[in-house]
Amino acid sequence: MPSQNVDRNYEHIGCSVEKNSDDDLCRQILDSEPAIRVAAFIEGAEVTGYAETARTKNVMSQSTDLRRKVGFWVRIVTEMSRQTDQMFGITESVTVTHKGLKMVTVPLSEHRSLGLSIDRSADTDHILQKIMAKFRLVSSN
Repeated sequence: MPSQNVDRNYEHIGCSVEKNSDDDLCRQILDSEPAIRVAAFIEGAEVTGYAETARTKNVMSQSTDLRRKVGFWVRIVTEMSRQTDQMFGITESVTVTHKGLKMVTVPLSEHRSLGLSIDRSADTDHILQKIMAKFRLVSSN
């Protein structure tokens, strides 16, 4: 897992999603929306792809323990939300709002999720629709 910040000034990678590593795809997601601070892919309880903007203070990249806990948390929250899918419909996303930011988890499959940290004032639904369409990410729940 790289420990460096990802600046929005890197060269845009114009490849299809299938040919990108998770880190590259995370960088592309960051580039697509200024309100996104962090993008991560979580497989099971492990963070498999990660990118952050220079303004995030390296919180996740400096702490392997925190990154592991975030992966575990995403897995538990996603599994808990799926238990209500039959009553309310498929889980589209799970959002935790802090004073200064939102943490959003989007289940993509039974074991894979997209995690985003975004500005608190950002329109979560708009950002998710834009990312899901642009990068052809679909929930296979």
